[in-house]
Amino acid sequence: MGNINNPSRDESNKTNIPIIDKGHQKLSEIHTHIKELILKKGDKNDLTEIFFSLSYYYENYLINEELFLKKKGGSRIENHSASHKEFIKEIERLKDIINKDAITVLKELDEFITLWLNSHKANYSTDL
Repeated sequence: MGNINNPSRDESNKTNIPIIDKGHQKLSEIHTHIKELILKKGDKNDLTEIFFSLSYYYENYLINEELFLKKKGGSRIENHSASHKEFIKEIERLKDIINKDAITVLKELDEFITLWLNSHKANYSTDL
């Protein structure tokens, strides 16, 4: 598991592939911000900011990661791409319940991102 206080500084998260590490660092930064918002009792405006950041993340970083993996010719690109689609689908589901209690949605985001990022990073040993 990453450094809870600053997961983007956890060296165990590195793949030593700059484009992928940059994306993981960005998601870790967003994740850290979510944790901070939970502690400070974030509100709907905070959720809007988080969902904007997550949309930017998947519209930029996940696409670049897939392009890199396709170029590299990884044997499990379909599984990796499916995990990206799972990420987008869950973020969209959570975005649809934005009118629910903000802390509840932030906690669901925290839990989902923790599980997804750990699972996603584990794929690199077999994809590359």
